[in-house]
Amino acid sequence: MAPISFDIFGYIYEARQAHGLRAQDYTRYRRFCATHLRTVRKAGGLSQGTAAGFRKRQVDGEVANSGEHVEIQLLLAERAWAYAMDLREQYSRTEEPRQLQHVVRRLRAGSKAAHQLARIAPGFCDVRTGLAAAAYWLQLQSQLRFEQQEWEAALDSAALARVIVGQLAQGSSQQYALSHAMLEALDPVVRLAAYRTRMPGAQQAQPATIATQWYETSMQGGGDRVSTTIPEYRAIVAALDSLSEAGDAVFANELGWRGGKVTFASPQLAALASSAQTQLAAALDSNNSGMNAAVAGFRKVEKAAQRCYAESAAAALKTQSAASDALTSAYLAVRLYSVCALNAMAVGKRAGEAQRIARACGVEASAAADASVGRLVGQWGIAAAGRPQAAELTKLVVCYDQIRARLATLRAIVGETHSKLSTAASREVRAPQLGDEVAAAEAYYACVRGYYSAMLHAAHARHRDALALLDATAGESARRARELVAELATRGQSRAEALAPADRLWAQWLGVSADDVARIAAAAEAAMPVVRGLCAGAGGAAGAWIGDPSRPPAMVANPLAAATAKAGGASAPARVPWLVDFDAELQPVPAKPLFYDLAAAAIDFDMDAIEARAGKPGSSKLGSIIGSLWGAR
Repeated sequence: MAPISFDIFGYIYEARQAHGLRAQDYTRYRRFCATHLRTVRKAGGLSQGTAAGFRKRQVDGEVANSGEHVEIQLLLAERAWAYAMDLREQYSRTEEPRQLQHVVRRLRAGSKAAHQLARIAPGFCDVRTGLAAAAYWLQLQSQLRFEQQEWEAALDSAALARVIVGQLAQGSSQQYALSHAMLEALDPVVRLAAYRTRMPGAQQAQPATIATQWYETSMQGGGDRVSTTIPEYRAIVAALDSLSEAGDAVFANELGWRGGKVTFASPQLAALASSAQTQLAAALDSNNSGMNAAVAGFRKVEKAAQRCYAESAAAALKTQSAASDALTSAYLAVRLYSVCALNAMAVGKRAGEAQRIARACGVEASAAADASVGRLVGQWGIAAAGRPQAAELTKLVVCYDQIRARLATLRAIVGETHSKLSTAASREVRAPQLGDEVAAAEAYYACVRGYYSAMLHAAHARHRDALALLDATAGESARRARELVAELATRGQSRAEALAPADRLWAQWLGVSADDVARIAAAAEAAMPVVRGLCAGAGGAAGAWIGDPSRPPAMVANPLAAATAKAGGASAPARVPWLVDFDAELQPVPAKPLFYDLAAAAIDFDMDAIEARAGKPGSSKLGSIIGSLWGAR
């Protein structure tokens, strides 16, 4: 007969939440366990009451072969546990010693039923179900030892239960959340028992850390001592080892990214992430020859992480435990990792294409006068000479437009994800700094795009437009990029950057330095005198001013600037070229506040003087006020 599988943690959680424990009603839950126990016994052919009388029938290794037998032992243990918790609440109000003794008796009965399940489960259940039964028994055993003030025994049971759950929780998000939600009830037991045993650092450490340290220091090397408190200790350790050898539970379910580590529960997601990293490393080592396979791999990681995140969020909403919330943030961080890798590969693809076009056209950004600036004078001084390369320059600018759009989308995703991450997960992946890095890269590529867009305008003999773009690139765009890069530099690195493939890819295409910004800004500044000379060669007052900036700006004579100055407005900036003509005359239009007119009824106006100044025959005060509401003078 094939071993059966039974979700013990899921069954217990659903029963507790559906039958009273959502409102902490232990009496109602105990009644449910008693009633349902009779139903299950009858269905499994193990009824104890007949017309002839009562005959006790236990579930042992000889008869246990189905899920009903697991369910019977669980209901027996849960019925006793619910009664113990009900008595514990009564004792907290009355402090009657007999009630505390009754609590211990009920916990002992529940632990006995759970222990029986832990003994018989390996005979007809699979390994995971057997270990889950052992973890459930150890949970009740820990509570029993705690009430009996046997601190080391309570800590042994709680620590081993956490180890088992840590192995079993490598499956679905719901299984992880349910198992950890049940173990969180042992946190007070672990903390107080560690304090009573004078364990170093117990007052400051978290319960999970305390349990792990106790297991590693006091249990792994002391099998004989532990076997006296946990009889099945060696069998449980052997089952854990067999599960590890089968690869069913122990898996490197952590992701190294940006110098930190993100731990999660899904081995399938870990396998996909490992495969995608291997493909990306191979593509980077082979000069991006296998990048399409890496893209496909990271898309699978993104879909799997999104699915795990949705499942974990639903489980966290159901269990409302700290462990499930942490798991949700971990899956969100893995999804952010895949999204950043995909966008970095897309940016690298477009940037590499743009660099190839720039090399083919001979227009790489450089501040040297004999480089792209010299070519600008020699090739683009006449419009006809520049038109053959205009199509390639258009492709170049489009590449950088696509890069900027991709980075803007990524910046929005990073900001949205950062708002959902927990503090610990955000600290591990440095999410705030990640958003600033994307913003700095976006500002840098805006400078590069402005530089090549100026070249495209010059190729079409739109030299004044090219000058405006170069001015903006060397001025506002470069200044913003320098500020963002300087802000990142002041933060520094909290830890050494990992040499993971995704980190290498990110540093290659989105890692912007101050030298990169200075290089493109210097290239734009070096090109500005050349473009001024091209504008001056076009003739006219505006061309003379652009060729010699020390002269008064010619654009103040254009109708828009003149009308603005006459209306009392500010004149046009001196370095902005005259792009369009605007012949309309601007007329000042006084604003009439409506609420002032509504409040005029309470003001004593000199209407005769007002009408005399307006040059109109007088009218009544009320008529003047009503007329003013409709715009009449």
